Amino acid sequence: MLRNLKGLRTIFNFIFYIRALFGNIPRADVVYIFASSHLYFFLIVMPAVTFSSFCNKKSFVNYHGGAPQTFFSKFHPFVRYIMKQATITVPSDYLKEVIGEYLDLKAFIVPNIAHLNLFKYRERSPLKPYILCTRHFEHAYNIPCVIKAFRIIAERKPGAKLGLVGEGKEKKKIVQLVEDLGLMDKVQFYGCLPNNELPDIYDKYSIFINASKMDNFPLSILEAYASGLPVVSTNPGGIPYLVKDKETGLLVTKNDHLALAKQVIYLLDDPSLALRMAKKARLECEQYSWKMVRKILLELIG
Repeated sequence: MLRNLKGLRTIFNFIFYIRALFGNIPRADVVYIFASSHLYFFLIVMPAVTFSSFCNKKSFVNYHGGAPQTFFSKFHPFVRYIMKQATITVPSDYLKEVIGEYLDLKAFIVPNIAHLNLFKYRERSPLKPYILCTRHFEHAYNIPCVIKAFRIIAERKPGAKLGLVGEGKEKKKIVQLVEDLGLMDKVQFYGCLPNNELPDIYDKYSIFINASKMDNFPLSILEAYASGLPVVSTNPGGIPYLVKDKETGLLVTKNDHLALAKQVIYLLDDPSLALRMAKKARLECEQYSWKMVRKILLELIG
């Protein structure tokens, strides 16, 4: 019962986590730590790296935190000291460059894994105005921008639909915006779905849209690639390293719903371009298969 209380739950979880570290790290050959910024770094990453170093274990920090420049600038000496004790891996060139610039440390690229076997590639022909976004309802992912863009698309393309997969703190605000814009009959809220249900959702739609304000390496874009959905996205952070503009997708500046809508409509008016980009994107995401990532990991671990 006590663990249901928010503050106490955090304390209990931290105690159990530390016990797990003490019980497992001494028996491990290699310690691989998933890392992000802020409180998670101090509660999860720091103890794991420190205890691994104390036990003389080879450790790796896989960093994929949001807003890394702000975090590294604010806590530079301390974060650098912790990260320097491990081998750093990151999923993209973007984060590799940020860590080099802000921490003066070397990072190795280990791409995120796209479970290609879960997703069925399908060519969208005809290309329908069925738009999908699978980002959580959080400030960073800017779902209101997606909805405003969709209103323009729906005005231009009869029968347009928007699917939203996710949950989050901004859900009430987002639902209200959909109602205010008179789009409730065109927008489907799926909630937060388990991974094994996502392939069927992707298969129902024709274009993937993303409007994030900050991002590193969104797996949702890889899922769209694997499913055959052409991608239209904003361009913050690491997204331009993943989406090559006019090659594997179309990019616009962040928080610009007019440009987002314009590019989706552009694709709908030129389905041959959408198909070419989707085919190239599907080939691109082969490098994120477990077979390829496993090879990189094993070479790095030695």
